[in-house]
Amino acid sequence: MRELTSDERQELRRELGAVAADWAQRLHNSNVDTLGGNAQEPISAERMRAHLARMAAGEQMRRLLADLVSASAEEAVEHGAGYPELGAAVGASRQAARKRWPGLSKRRATEWKQPPGGIGWAGSHPGGPGPFSGT
Repeated sequence: MRELTSDERQELRRELGAVAADWAQRLHNSNVDTLGGNAQEPISAERMRAHLARMAAGEQMRRLLADLVSASAEEAVEHGAGYPELGAAVGASRQAARKRWPGLSKRRATEWKQPPGGIGWAGSHPGGPGPFSGT
């Protein structure tokens, strides 16, 4: 997985800013993109409210994105990823991924330890050494 280029990062930041501004307006019923206010409220107070509304919307977006990242990590583990791959995906070490998502790879490790037929399967199937092999 590659890093975003400077231009891509700038484009994504612009798009996320627009989404945050839109949701700030929806959630706080304020017009966050206009600097003019009503005659009773100073412009600086309106700007402050606009930035606080964007902060609130941005924080909610951050929480939702964190949930999305965690859900994607769980799904990646279900499809064979381990802590090294999880860490690499978010630009972190294996140890940092293990700290961030404790227990995710334990499920996969448990599945790895079980051969396809369960415990004892390797030595207990026809054609191999064991009680069914006739040897």
